[in-house]
Amino acid sequence: MDHIRTMTWSIRPASSTDAARLASFAAALFRQAYGATHSEPTLSEYLGTAFAESQFAQAMANPSCTALLVESTDGTWLGYAQLRAGAPIPPTRQLLTELPGTRPLEIVRFYVDGEWHGRGIAQPLMRACEEDARERGCDVLWLQAWQEAQQALRFYRKSGFSVCGTAVFTFGERVDNDLVLARAVAHPAS
Repeated sequence: MDHIRTMTWSIRPASSTDAARLASFAAALFRQAYGATHSEPTLSEYLGTAFAESQFAQAMANPSCTALLVESTDGTWLGYAQLRAGAPIPPTRQLLTELPGTRPLEIVRFYVDGEWHGRGIAQPLMRACEEDARERGCDVLWLQAWQEAQQALRFYRKSGFSVCGTAVFTFGERVDNDLVLARAVAHPAS
């Protein structure tokens, strides 16, 4: 994928040399998004495991995975998306309706730093996810989102996603009910 550029930032694929910084950045954005609703010490324990540098290095070495970074002209990271080819897997994810395609790409994580919310970053990042899907020959994007994350759910619905299932997210002793959302990948007119 080529860089997507604007006057102040661009979107680029992450490289293996970004793994350590991406793990730290991703953990910080997860804490930013869920720190008020997910208590300590479970939050730090979860971050230490799910956002370990080794997890990101392993994902970045996997050809079915991609990470897209939103980077300012001064090198500051403003957001990211992590993608993985594959379908929702039961039993933790149950589809209520079929995916609107047969070659799925999961948006595993999609975050924009809170300081940059409302500044025109999320939509181009979503378009970059869709471009990645097209380049891979995928015809559907899907993701899992917490039912209580209303701002995220509004953005996903605005981006054309609709609920097609449910999922269970275990966070320490806590079990959250998530939604599985999906949408077909648009193909540009020739």
